[in-house]
Amino acid sequence: MRLRRSRLDRLENDVLNEGRPLAPILRQVIALGGHAHSEPLRTWALRELQGYEGTDVPIPDYRRIAAPLVMDGITGMFQFHEQPVSMFDLPDFAQESLGDVLRLGQGVGQIESLIARQPGRAVQLAPTMAAEVAVFMSQNSSRQVLRLYWAVHPSAMEGVLDQVRTRLVQLVGELRAAMTHGQQDPTPDQVAQALQNINIVTGDNSSVTVTAPVAVAHRRGSARAEIDGATQRTFALRLVVWTALVTLVTAAAVTARVV
Repeated sequence: MRLRRSRLDRLENDVLNEGRPLAPILRQVIALGGHAHSEPLRTWALRELQGYEGTDVPIPDYRRIAAPLVMDGITGMFQFHEQPVSMFDLPDFAQESLGDVLRLGQGVGQIESLIARQPGRAVQLAPTMAAEVAVFMSQNSSRQVLRLYWAVHPSAMEGVLDQVRTRLVQLVGELRAAMTHGQQDPTPDQVAQALQNINIVTGDNSSVTVTAPVAVAHRRGSARAEIDGATQRTFALRLVVWTALVTLVTAAAVTARVV
C-alpha cells in the first residue's frame, strides 16, 4: 500500500526543485501554517506572495539590493540614456529618499515575471514622484531629464528569490529535525520553534509580520517603486514645501522685472 505524502513531503519536494516557481510553494506554506495554527508563518508567506505595497510592515533586509539610480533625457541636440544620477543631481528634498539602494517590495510571482519578461536586461523601477523630481532636476539647467529610475540587474532580483527559497529550505530542515520518526505533520510548537531558528524577520528584526519601497509592474516590464510609508509622507511634504518656495521665488522675480 502506498503511503500518503504529507504536506511537508510535498513542500520539501517542490522547494528543492530549483525550476519550480516560488508562488505555489508559498501557498503551500500558508496552508501548512494554517494547519499548524502559526499566524507568523502564514503572515510571512502571504507578504512574500502578495508583496509589501500598501502595508505598514517593514520589509526584510534580504530584499535590500544595490541598484544604480539613472536618468534618460536630452542635453542640447543629444539624447542620453541610463546616465548615473549622483546625490548632487538630486534636489534637497529627495536626497535622503533616493539613492543606489532599493528595497524590493514586489511579490515573488511579480519578481519572477519581471525577470522572465526581458531576460538578461535590466528591469526599470521608477521611484514614487519620479516625474516631479525630474522636473526639478531640469529647472535652470540645459539638461532636460525625461525619466528617472533604478536600473535593476536581473541577478539582484534573482538573489532576493534565492533568499526566500533558502529560508523555505531552512524551514523544512528545522521541521524535519524537530519531528519524530513517522510523524506526518508538524505541531504548532514545532513550527514555532523552527521559526525561532530561522532568519525570517523583518527589516527591524521584529517578529515575522512583514514594508518597503514597492514596485508595481507594467506590461512592458517596467515598474513603479514606492517608498515606505513614513519616508513617502516626508518626501511628499518636502516636495510641497519645495514647490511653494520655487513658486514664490518665481513670482518675486516676475514682480521685480515688472517694477
